[in-house]
Amino acid sequence: MKRQVVCAAAFAISAVTLGVSPVCGAILYQFTTTDSNVPANDDGYDPAAVSILKDSAVNGPADGTSLGAGNVGLSRFFNTEFAGFSLASGNGNTIDNATEFATGYFQYTITANPGSKLNLMSLDFGSAVGGTGTRGFEIYAAVNGGPINFGDTPVLDVDAETGARATPVARSASLTAAKFQGIDSVTFRYYPTVPGTGNTIDFTGMTLNGTVTPVPEPSSAVALLGVTAAAMGLRRRHRRPVR
Repeated sequence: MKRQVVCAAAFAISAVTLGVSPVCGAILYQFTTTDSNVPANDDGYDPAAVSILKDSAVNGPADGTSLGAGNVGLSRFFNTEFAGFSLASGNGNTIDNATEFATGYFQYTITANPGSKLNLMSLDFGSAVGGTGTRGFEIYAAVNGGPINFGDTPVLDVDAETGARATPVARSASLTAAKFQGIDSVTFRYYPTVPGTGNTIDFTGMTLNGTVTPVPEPSSAVALLGVTAAAMGLRRRHRRPVR
């Protein structure tokens, strides 16, 4: 219901004041995978097993190959162990410095088509561990091509994952803050925080939710400015004291 209200409000404002209509779809971008058995020892990444679902008004990695290019220094980036993605790195259970922060992560960027803006709501997915021991993850986000730096605050930080592959935990990172509204692009970076390079943290159904709003043509913006100025002038005239 909340998403419907937000979308309806955006539609009303855009339609009445700007003469345009926002694209109102819950899912902006989503990637999933089947449990691929290639290679036979279940250690690897099969891009053909990846499915991408996206709103027509956004761009992002178009297939499993381009999605896999977001692997930066991970010791494991698999989709061959269950119907999800399994990640591991050599950074340990905590990322201690900028050197560690510079590698051992998975990253992807979602961009609005020219003439449109993204209004984000949440990043939803299921999380799990692939074995025993304390394992977690951190997710960071930057807008409009901005940097992601060591010391930034993650949008989601889980120190000790409790989900299993058969029963993943539903996770949701809220993206309703003002900095995630009316943007051109967003980049997400996912760090596994695991004790060893062979210990994975897993996720399924990574889904970005929000809306896309068309940017008004310059003529529409000028018309809106004129209407606003006229309304202010009328208000001033009504306020003049009677002499």
